[in-house]
Amino acid sequence: MAGETALNWVGKHRDYLSEVSDTIWDYAEVGFQEFKSSKLLADELEKAGFTVERAVAGLPTAFVATWGSGSPRLGFLAEYDALPGLSQKVTTHREPVKEGAPGHGCGHNIFGAGVMGAVIALKEEMKEDKLPGTIVFYGCPAEELLAGKVFMARAGLFDDLDCALTWHPMGFNMVSLGSMTAMNSVKFTFHGIPAHAAASPEQGRSALDAVELMDIGANYLREHVVQEARIHYVITNGGGEPNVVPPEAQVWYYVRAPKRKDVDAIFERLVKIADGAAMMTDTTYDMKFSTACYDVLPNKALATLLNDSMKKNRSAYMERR
Repeated sequence: MAGETALNWVGKHRDYLSEVSDTIWDYAEVGFQEFKSSKLLADELEKAGFTVERAVAGLPTAFVATWGSGSPRLGFLAEYDALPGLSQKVTTHREPVKEGAPGHGCGHNIFGAGVMGAVIALKEEMKEDKLPGTIVFYGCPAEELLAGKVFMARAGLFDDLDCALTWHPMGFNMVSLGSMTAMNSVKFTFHGIPAHAAASPEQGRSALDAVELMDIGANYLREHVVQEARIHYVITNGGGEPNVVPPEAQVWYYVRAPKRKDVDAIFERLVKIADGAAMMTDTTYDMKFSTACYDVLPNKALATLLNDSMKKNRSAYMERR
């Protein structure tokens, strides 16, 4: 159970934490572009006595803030990216600040500020009780793209932790033992031959035709995958104008499934569909991965500990009221 020092710190700094959260809400920066949001959190942690390493893992908006020494090394994951097109005033109805601009649809403004408050409060508790250990705050960009933590893990930033904790805003307080899907994020770019679509269409090879045929094949694939799988896409490039046979077109896919093996199997079939689309249209293609990740592995021991702590703290809070 968190001690009185940590709980009292949070209670005394409610307005401060709300201000940080509101500021990140106003910044509303999409993945890998969270320059102001990440700087705000890093600066505040630095003021609180944390040592901050910025632009880690080759990512300009990722950072690690550390306080303390020795074991255990406790990791806390924070996020702060927004989503495209979700600009929103603080209202209960749809009212963009700026039409088409980014906005926070998943509460990551609260997420980053809340985790920052948690680690500073824990630091005060550890100082007061002279507890050993190291707090490591991870500023994780581009969660909505499922990419930031992947690059940070590849760089070995989590390797020396004894445990890692994360949290996400919800409608009620709970501890979850659930998982989240594994995913591949990949772009298929088809290459054809341009031609005048009216005067000499027979000389052209349409990359857009290949994209459309691939999408048709992917839609038929949906019937033959596990029920929990998801295959979604957007066409990011469909050519220039109708009068020119498109020499290049691109489609971006997310393949999600409960287990990594399911994603691998579905993706293998999706690549075969791309092969078929290229053959049918006499085009070529290349693939570019944006990210790929495994499903979440829940930790029952940590979840039980967190659940017990939440119950005890609630009881203590109700007694104080």
